[in-house]
Amino acid sequence: MRLFCSALVFSLCAAFCQAQTAINDATFLKQARAKYDAPFERNLQSFSCAVEFNWKQHFTEVVRLGDEGTDEEIAKFIQPINNRVIVTRQNAAVSSGMTDDEEKKLPHGGMAEGLLKHAVQFSLNNWLGASNNAFLPPESTPVHVEPSTSGYKLEFKVQTFDIEMLFARDMSLQSESARGFASNRRETDFRPGAQGFLMTSYRLGEDGDFRPGNRIILTYTYQSVGGYQLPEQVSINRESHHEAWHYKLVNCTVQATK
Repeated sequence: MRLFCSALVFSLCAAFCQAQTAINDATFLKQARAKYDAPFERNLQSFSCAVEFNWKQHFTEVVRLGDEGTDEEIAKFIQPINNRVIVTRQNAAVSSGMTDDEEKKLPHGGMAEGLLKHAVQFSLNNWLGASNNAFLPPESTPVHVEPSTSGYKLEFKVQTFDIEMLFARDMSLQSESARGFASNRRETDFRPGAQGFLMTSYRLGEDGDFRPGNRIILTYTYQSVGGYQLPEQVSINRESHHEAWHYKLVNCTVQATK
């Protein structure tokens, strides 16, 4: 009888400890999610900005392939284009104000304009992951949290993959990778802002291969528009092609629900 009571006490204790761990894990995830500036998780609906880009400066920083147009063609036909980007919680869309036919009549079929659009959309679509709090698992996700050398390690499952996230002691996300797939890794830097952590750097591997020389490095600075912290200056460094893009978002407006 005494042995049965001891076993029962141990069983109850184990169940209680497991429940306590689950509660702590869930609490950690909830607290972590609350620390990030996620404007689209509040009442921001969209924002629109003009894209400021200097082609002459761009060609001093990259290897020029020649299919973008000559200096004269760029100065006459490409630089005067007034691009504007509209960002919703789903995606970023860049518009030149021209029709598709008009863009195709640009030098080299509008190659330069297409490259700039892609750069802006790629960098802002990746920023959206932070602005939607989509980098972190939803609150309902079963997770396991334990201390790490840098702060915390959070583990959870996505389909058949075991995902591992590393956080600093202040709960800012440092990296994410799938166990057994170290080459497919993402690294981030965040800084404190008025409404929570703001992503300042996002590093991912080109074609899922994360190694020096094959990374795409995105960096962001911020501006305050209508009470929201939005990207202002954005840089893209594609290591494999020694390719760099720098643009600025100006004259921004926001749409929000009341």
